[in-house]
Order: sequence, then structure tokens, then C-alpha cells
Amino acid sequence: MAKHILRGPSHKVEIPNCSLGEYMWRNISVHGTKIAQVDAVTGKQRTYDDIIKDSIALAETMRGWGVKKGDVVAIMSPNCTEFCLPVLASLYLGATLAPLNPTYTPRELQHAMSISKPCMLFCHPLILPKVPHVLAAVSFVKKVVVFGDRNHDYIKFSDCIDKPKSYVFNCVQVDPRKDLSAILCSSGTTGLPKGVMINHRSIIATIEMMRDPDMGHMTGNDVHLGLLPLFHAYAFFTQFCTLALGVKSIILPKFEEQLFLESIQNHKVTLMMLVPPLMVFLAKHPLVDNYDLSSIRAMWCGAAPLSPEIQEQVSQRIQVPSIRQGYGMTEMTLAALITPPDEHKIGSSGKLLHNLEAKVVDLETGQTLGPNQKGELCFRGETIMLGYCGDEQSTQATIDKDGFLHSGDIGYYDEDGYFFIIDRKKELIKYKGFQVPPAELEAILLTHPSIKDAAVIGVPDIEAGELPRAFVVKQPGAVLSEDHVIDFVASQVSPAKRLHGGVKFISEIPKNPTGKILRRVLRESLKSNL
Repeated sequence: MAKHILRGPSHKVEIPNCSLGEYMWRNISVHGTKIAQVDAVTGKQRTYDDIIKDSIALAETMRGWGVKKGDVVAIMSPNCTEFCLPVLASLYLGATLAPLNPTYTPRELQHAMSISKPCMLFCHPLILPKVPHVLAAVSFVKKVVVFGDRNHDYIKFSDCIDKPKSYVFNCVQVDPRKDLSAILCSSGTTGLPKGVMINHRSIIATIEMMRDPDMGHMTGNDVHLGLLPLFHAYAFFTQFCTLALGVKSIILPKFEEQLFLESIQNHKVTLMMLVPPLMVFLAKHPLVDNYDLSSIRAMWCGAAPLSPEIQEQVSQRIQVPSIRQGYGMTEMTLAALITPPDEHKIGSSGKLLHNLEAKVVDLETGQTLGPNQKGELCFRGETIMLGYCGDEQSTQATIDKDGFLHSGDIGYYDEDGYFFIIDRKKELIKYKGFQVPPAELEAILLTHPSIKDAAVIGVPDIEAGELPRAFVVKQPGAVLSEDHVIDFVASQVSPAKRLHGGVKFISEIPKNPTGKILRRVLRESLKSNL
């Protein structure tokens, strides 16, 4: 064993050598008439048999349209019970999935699609106003299917899921290690998102880890609250776990305080995947005391650090037996670390999951460090991405010659193998679990004729994690207000990327001799009220 390389649990999880489509079909088929999903708003239910029937019917329709192995299928929708059907149908055909943020502006959407180049798009009726912009900007989208049965100029989803010829589908064979199951958008410090390429085996490995009682501990007896957006890696990968393991999911299209709490109470939710802002709500909001949340046996919190104080407040207020923190990136297929079910250390992000290795390297020398020595966290194993789509330079900068993915996060591990995240090497702002790249916002600000220079940092916020805040240098003689700058940016980005932390006008952006923005100086100026 190489010195100072940590490994996950000693017993490895066996990973079936098949396509993700075949794996999902096999696992979903055994759950029969059990309820798989419930729409929290309408009460509409979908059984596992329904999912098999409709996904096979859709796959047959898509095959008739010529969708084949290697094609990319995009899905852009808020959470709904239909979301999983094109996911499964595409995988049966060996196609690659590209989930897209439904709040993307036309500019952001065009960039995301230029990475994955989908041949068809599934979308929600709420997204229809954006579709003409998409079709005008790209030539590769040949078909648009809209969930539901409303009349419009595109294909109705209801027309695509007629009764299938059979409840068995011969899934297209793939190489689970080399072929892509999904391309997900992940922000980087250079600005616009990159396309993270995930193979079939990585998602299967994630599901099998969740099946393991020592680490994942998700079972078919659970009722899961499906609130986190399905286009986001956290929820996108969790969806495969719940379906394969026979979990009942209550699907919420968005966060509404009363609906959120009523869904937990009325459906006796046992398992929740959350982000820190939702934990803050559960810890502090007065409405929580009006509902019976005693069915919850476990909460998992990820996407951003959770403070020990908020964790303790939720634990005491709701009496949840288990609150577990996780750590991961889109590039790691959900998670690399998770706190064990029955033990944890305050402030820790947990221990390594199965089939993974980790090391901590010195930021200057690259030397592998030992326990309690701070450096960059690096991971290797079954769930690591293949690379960035069409961006070999970024791939090589992220995955080293030994196959370790460099996370960009600074931390350490202790003698017991618990990891602690203390800082980010990368400059991403984490707003409510979403990654906001400062460089993208700075590029937009600099297009304004009255702005001479600009920098963006994250301002700490107890509910959101961090709020994007801009520092702006005006052009000489320019008249510019804070509200105008905020509105200027908001018109070009999705909601998470807006300047929720406000705008501060300054005379000069602090930079080092090479022109790199000194964000540390900006943060210190806020602390000292300069």
C-alpha cells in the first residue's frame, strides 16, 4: 500500500458488469405494483410497473425516431414524476443523458447545449417560452417533447407512451467503463460550466454503495422526499438509487414551506436528502412546530458545509435519529465521503465510501501528506468522472497521471480516517448548494459600458451559505446605481447567480503583479468595513 493513501471500507462492493439501462430495468422490475412516486401537489401516483411500462413504450418510440447508442438526450424540467421516464428510456437505448437547469437563460442554455449537443430535448410546459430561442441558436436538436398533453407546436409526451409491445426490452449493450451514461454541467473557476462525463459503471457503483447497510443504508422500506432539483447532480444520482432500491419518493416541484412540511407529515417521510438552507429552515422556522415530523429516521446533508450548530438544533428540535453529512462533486458521481450511520465527529464530512481511495497533497510540492496535515483532497476510484467533454486541457489539469481527481478543496484527515474540509482552493461561490463561478459574473459585469473593472466574491450567509457580491469600479464620470448593476446581471443569469449579496463601488480592484484578483483582500475589507 502506498504511503498515506487511504481506502474505503475493507469489504468492496461488487459492481455488476452491465449497462446502467439493463441494471435499472432489472432492479425496477422486481418492485411490481409498489408505489414508486407520488406527486406532492396533485397526489398522482406512479407504481414501479407503471414506470417499466411507460419507459419501455417511450424507448420504443425513441428507437423509431432513430435515437441510438451514443446520441445525447437532454431533459430540462422542474421536478415531476415524468422526469425519470426519458432518463430510463434513453439508457435502455445506450444514449447519453444531459440534464439541464430549467432556470437557465437562453445564453446559458446555448452554452450548455454546445457542450453535449443533444439530438432531442424533453421539457416541461413551463419551459416552452425558451424553446424557440434554443432551436434558433442550435442546429443539432431535431425533436422536442413536452411533458403532459397540452396543445402546442411540439410533440406531446402523452403520445409517446402508448402501450408497449412487451414489458421486456433488449437494452443496447455498452462498455460500462468507457461509454457515457450522462454529461452533467459543473461550474469551474474559469466561468461557464464544463460537461462532466460519467460512465455507466460509476452510477451503478453509487447505487450499490447506497444499498450497503454500513454506509448508504437506503432500503425499500424508506419514503424519500424528492425536493432537490433533479437536474442537479445530487438529486440526479439519488434518483437512480431510490428507483433501483424500491424506495417510495414524494416529488415536489419546488420548495414551498407549507407543502414541504405537509408532505413530510402526510406521507410519513423517513429519509431526506437536503442542503444547508433547508436545514436552517428546519432549525429556525416557527412553522415547523405545527407539524408531526417524527417519521424521519435519517437526514443526509450535502452540496455545501453544514455548521455543527445548525445540525445540533435540527437534531434537538425534530429528534432525528441520524443526521449525516456528505462530501462530493459532480465529478465524483454524488459523493466520496459520508458520515457513518451510527457515529460521527463534529465538523467532519465523514469517511471514504467503498471502492475509493484518497490522498492529501501539499499545495506547493504535491507531496502526499499524512494525518492532520492540511492540503488538497484528491480521490481515485470507481465513481470518478472520465473527464470534461471536449476539454482535454481541463481534464488533465484535474485528474493526475495516477488517476487521482484533484478536488480543489483544502482539508485533512485524522488518525481515524475522518475527513475535515476547511477551505476551497477553487473560488466558486456556494449559494444554496449551487456553484456560482465569480469569473462568469465578472465577465458579464465588464460588458457594461459604465463599468471599468469588477470582482465578485461570496459573502457568508447563515441561510444561503454564501451570497454573490460584486465590487465595481466605475468608468470616469459614469453614473451607476447598485440596483442598476444588480438588474443588469440578473437579466443574463439564472437565479442562483444573481448578485444576492449586493454591489459595492470601490476605486480599484486589488490584484497581484500578474493581474490575479486578490479576493482575500476584498473579504478582509468587508470584515473591517473599509
